[in-house]
Amino acid sequence: MIPEPDEPFRLLTLRIWDAYPETPPYGGRYSSVAPHLTVAQLADERQAEQMAVEFARASRGQLPIHAMATEIALMDTLTGSWQVRATFALR
Repeated sequence: MIPEPDEPFRLLTLRIWDAYPETPPYGGRYSSVAPHLTVAQLADERQAEQMAVEFARASRGQLPIHAMATEIALMDTLTGSWQVRATFALR
């Protein structure tokens, strides 16, 4: 899911990258920044297709979600699973 407007999130990502050039977004794997919300990460393609069907059914009439981001979380997978390392309030 892409936030609208996405520009503030793009700028935030680029500013963090400017401050820490040794840590490019997504490990440098992609040439452009794409702000998004990940709702599931699945390795199996059939499982991903089933999840998409279930999500479409469960979210019917509930989208788009209107919300305001009030903080961001710095996360890593150094331990093998996602962990929040720090949170930052947004103005």
